[in-house]
Amino acid sequence: MYSSDRRPDPDTLLHAARREARGCLRVFLGAAPGVGKTFTMLRMAKERAEEGEDVVIGVVESHGRRDTEALCDGLERLALAPLAYRDQAFHEFDIDAALARRPDILLVDELAHRNIPGSRHPRRYQDIEELLDAGIDVWTTVNVQHLESLNDDVARITGVRMRETVPDTLIERARDVSLVDLTPQELLERLRRGKVYVPEQARAAMEGYFNVSNLHALRELAIQTMAERVDADLRLAMDAGGQAGPWPVRPRLLVVLEAGDEDIALVRAAHRLAEKRLASWQVVFVDQGQLSSARHLAVEEAFSLAQRLGGQTLRLKGGGGLSDVLDHARAMNATTLVVGRPEPRRFWHWPGPLAQRLLDHAEAFDVVAIARTRRSRRRLRRPRPSGVTLPRVALTLLTTLAALGVALLLEPWLELANLSLLFLSAVLFSAAWMGTSMAMLSAVVGFLLFNFFFTDPRMTFAISQRGQLVTVIFFLLVATVVGQLAGRARQRLVQLRASRDQTQLLLRYAQKLSTAADAFEVARIGVDTLVGCFKVPVAFIDRAETATETSVSHAWPAFERLDTAARQAAVWSWQHGKASGFGTQTLSQQAWRLVPLIEHRERVGMLAMKLSERATPLTLDDEALIDTLVRQLGMALARTRLVAELSATRVSEENERLRSALLASVSHDLRTPLSSIIGAASSLLELKAQLDETDQRELLDGILTESERLNRYIQNLLDMTRLGHGTLKLERDWAAFDDITNAALKRLAQSLKHVVVHKNWPPALPLLYVHPALIEQALVNILDNAQRFSPQGGALTIDARVEDARSDEAGTQRLQITVADEGPGIDPALRERVFDMFYSGGDGDRSAHGSGLGLAICRGMIGAHGGFIEALPGEQGRGTRIRVTLPLPRTDDALDHDGWAS
Repeated sequence: MYSSDRRPDPDTLLHAARREARGCLRVFLGAAPGVGKTFTMLRMAKERAEEGEDVVIGVVESHGRRDTEALCDGLERLALAPLAYRDQAFHEFDIDAALARRPDILLVDELAHRNIPGSRHPRRYQDIEELLDAGIDVWTTVNVQHLESLNDDVARITGVRMRETVPDTLIERARDVSLVDLTPQELLERLRRGKVYVPEQARAAMEGYFNVSNLHALRELAIQTMAERVDADLRLAMDAGGQAGPWPVRPRLLVVLEAGDEDIALVRAAHRLAEKRLASWQVVFVDQGQLSSARHLAVEEAFSLAQRLGGQTLRLKGGGGLSDVLDHARAMNATTLVVGRPEPRRFWHWPGPLAQRLLDHAEAFDVVAIARTRRSRRRLRRPRPSGVTLPRVALTLLTTLAALGVALLLEPWLELANLSLLFLSAVLFSAAWMGTSMAMLSAVVGFLLFNFFFTDPRMTFAISQRGQLVTVIFFLLVATVVGQLAGRARQRLVQLRASRDQTQLLLRYAQKLSTAADAFEVARIGVDTLVGCFKVPVAFIDRAETATETSVSHAWPAFERLDTAARQAAVWSWQHGKASGFGTQTLSQQAWRLVPLIEHRERVGMLAMKLSERATPLTLDDEALIDTLVRQLGMALARTRLVAELSATRVSEENERLRSALLASVSHDLRTPLSSIIGAASSLLELKAQLDETDQRELLDGILTESERLNRYIQNLLDMTRLGHGTLKLERDWAAFDDITNAALKRLAQSLKHVVVHKNWPPALPLLYVHPALIEQALVNILDNAQRFSPQGGALTIDARVEDARSDEAGTQRLQITVADEGPGIDPALRERVFDMFYSGGDGDRSAHGSGLGLAICRGMIGAHGGFIEALPGEQGRGTRIRVTLPLPRTDDALDHDGWAS
């Protein structure tokens, strides 16, 4: 955009400055591989190098072409970075070397290239973005089929969908885009001569992707892309230089509607004219807030027709009328204005027909007046000025009469010119509170009253004195101008308030949708918002496969239901992915409008709105608001569905991980003791006569030890199952800590032979009111885990003490039990994970040979007693301390703790 006084646009200048502030990008664009993009880039790079610029090749994909490799001679070339992937060696562009070298111009071929996994960025265009941000100028190449916006078009033309695409924003960021073009015949000849691919590949390419029709279509896309880029550069240059348009470089039609019965014919004629001229076209209407419902409907019908015919539509907000149209025409660089021929009028009408006014003021544009069709029987009434109602007229007259009364009272002290200011105040009041129409009424009535009561001769409309005549005329002129300006200011203020309210509505709506946890909450927010905006019944439909399977999950009012016809319309919309019902082109006789919610080609729901109950017809702004709300609702539903799918995937992966861990655990922790038991038992059976009593006893001890180990593992599995299902019953009883500890040490006597156990607790510890067997099992698991990683002859210390009750908010005493070892310790990042089920790390106090159940069961058992367990670093940074904290209940509360674990 540029200002009406032809000054440079600040936003455009700032955009240009930002483009120059960082590294500049130059893109060599081609229609297909083999047109000579890399060759052209290298040839121009050598010319710049000969002129003294520092040009370096970052990466060039020559594909074995000798002429391309020959152009690389004489230019510095960065070495490629070696990468290993799947036991194979690859070489990729070395971005770190390029950043360190910092040449004036860096050549990076194939913008759409996908990097080998392990590179800094997955795509080469991301490498180039980093180079540009570092202030390095980059030259690169790309084919038109790799542009993201053209991906679907290319797939339809060629039958091949490109996976390596480049965002269009990067091309827009480029300072220069150069088109490298070859005719399809020339490109095919290069293929036959082996200058693009080797002969075998060339024959396959010509039979498939490189056929003549594909090449013609791709060439057309490349030329269109380049033309759009040139047009954008032209607008940028015009705006930056403050140049007033239009510049007739490309034909553009601007169709101006007048909210009349001829608008439909005008749109059709403009479409035919645009097709003949191969021009883009846009339909606009200047909304001054003075339209009746019938004329609103006429504008919406014309806009709908224009959109179906491929034109763009725009509603301009403002009170300028002609000036708004001309400003917009200059901004879009239109070349031709298309209007309807004015209707012959019997009387003069201000401000005159639009076509005539455009001919008078639009000197820089071609103006085409479309002939009127045969006059229709139904004529749209000329709109009555907005705000003209009986109460407003009465209030305007009362305001003017009040000004008259004040003027009569102050007449002895004020001159005639000053008295006119009182009537001018009434005009301003009417304009500010009731609009331009009432301001004009106040100006005319004030003019008549001022003339009748205060000019000589009094009580007549005649004026005998020349000075009074000038005063009265100037009053009327000033009142008219001031009333118009104040009325327009009021109208714009109303529009700004409406825009602000809509912006706040959309902001609150987006915030609510972003915090919604599930699809039901999203649907409720969408329904409630639409009801609040349009005051009509709204329903959300989950699915509409058939009329009998139409599922309404949320509706307002809650008792609202779809009738049979609406359900059939819902099925049609669900199957075709298009809106139907009231206000659409399909099944428009329905009372409901059905709008499917589609995101990423998937149906996520449907909205039903009973718009037939709306008191006033929908305006284009209302339609745009509905479209915005529906699109945001669809995106929110897609997000919740994606979150649900990710959660289900995580649960499935976790279940699979637990299953694998359980199988591995069972495989090791069951097989190992069973193998030992079987081996010892078979030795006793087969070699009993050859074994002395000592050997037999060792074998029997081994069988007993491994059987106890197997029993502990099975007990862990059973306990973990009970904890998971909440069926672990706490059978509390009074027990001494010494007895529980000694029982655990006795069960682990064989396993603890290689360590030295130290007991460290006062002799008078209070009794515990716990399930003794569970606490003993937890202590066994902790000790077994500690001894497994303790070195030969290492110390294993059991410490217990009563924690001061003052340190607890509830004043409850706690018993702290600490088991410390001298093993390698646990990494700080893993100290919480060691309590996860089936987790067994390769380092620290967990190993790949363990089941990963012991400490997880401990946490469940200790938690069932109201305590907690934690892993801490060992003293002096050596080993690990597992601390268990158990509450010490009061004696009178002990009976209340009996029952099931929660």
